[in-house]
Amino acid sequence: MEVITKVLDELIDIPPNHFVFDIETTGLNSNYCKVILIGILFNQDNKTVIKQYFANTEDDEKELLLSFINDIKNYKNHITFNGLTFDIPFLNTRLKKHNIDFSLSKNDDIDILKLIRPFKEKLSLSDCKLKTIEKYLGIYREDTISGKESIDLYKEYSVSQDIDLKEKILLHNYEDIYYLGIIFKIKDILKGKLNVLCISTNNLSLELVPISFKISKNTLSIKYIAFEGNISNINIYSDSYSIISDENNITLDILLNKGTDSNNNIILFYNLSKIIPLKFNDLYLEDNIYSLCNYILKKELSSL
Repeated sequence: MEVITKVLDELIDIPPNHFVFDIETTGLNSNYCKVILIGILFNQDNKTVIKQYFANTEDDEKELLLSFINDIKNYKNHITFNGLTFDIPFLNTRLKKHNIDFSLSKNDDIDILKLIRPFKEKLSLSDCKLKTIEKYLGIYREDTISGKESIDLYKEYSVSQDIDLKEKILLHNYEDIYYLGIIFKIKDILKGKLNVLCISTNNLSLELVPISFKISKNTLSIKYIAFEGNISNINIYSDSYSIISDENNITLDILLNKGTDSNNNIILFYNLSKIIPLKFNDLYLEDNIYSLCNYILKKELSSL
C-alpha cells in the first residue's frame, strides 16, 4: 500500500473540519469487490492537502482502509459526489468485512450530486455526471477516463504493474477530489441562477427554490425544495390555500378563480387586494405565478 501526498500551492475554500473524499474500486458490488484507492482533500495549516491511498494489490485493502480512517477520524463532515448512494455504503461494507470498528455516517455527508440533481432542468444540464457539471462551470480536466475505465485499468495493472496505468488511475481520482473541492461552492453559483426565496426570522432560516408547478382545473400546485436550512413540520390551511411540508419539500396549493374577458379569453386568477392573472387561455404567466407563491410563502412562514 502506498500513500501519495501533495500540498497544493492554493487554498481550496471548504469549511473547517470538513474533508472531500472519493473511492475507486474493483467493481460495484461491495460484498465481493474491493477498495483499491481512496483520495481525500483537506485543509491544514492554511494549505490544501491531497492524499491518495493506493493498493498495489487487492490484498492491501485492509491496510489502505486503516490508513484512511486514521487520517479522517477527527473530522466532523465529509463532502462527496454520490457518496450517499455509493462511496459511504461501499466503504462501510468493506470496513465490516475486515472487522474494523469504524463507519462513516450519511448524516455527516454533503453530497454534491444530491444538491444539484433537483435543479438539473433549471440549469439545462444533459445529465448530473461530475464531468458534465464541471464543463457547465468551465472546468476541463487532464483526466479522460471514467470510473468504469478505472476499474478495467486496475485489472490490467494487477497483472502488469505498469506504472503508466497506475498514473492514469491516480490522476482520475486526484481530479475527482480536486474539482469536487472547487465546485463545493456551486451553491453560491446556483443562487445567481435560481429563484431563491429567503425567509429569515428569529425562529426560522430557510432558502427555498421552486422546482415545479402545475395548474389542474382551478388549483395551482407548486413545490419548493430547501436550498439551505431544514424544513420543519409545516401544516398551514386557509380558505384559499394550504402549505404542507414533508422531509425535503414544501407544497403550496392555491385555489384559483376563473373568468373570461370581453374577448372570451379564459383567465385563471387569484384575488389578492387586486386581481393577479396566472393563466391566460393556455399561456402560463410564470412571473406572476412565482411572485404570488413567494409572497404567500414568505408571509405565512415568517409568522411561524
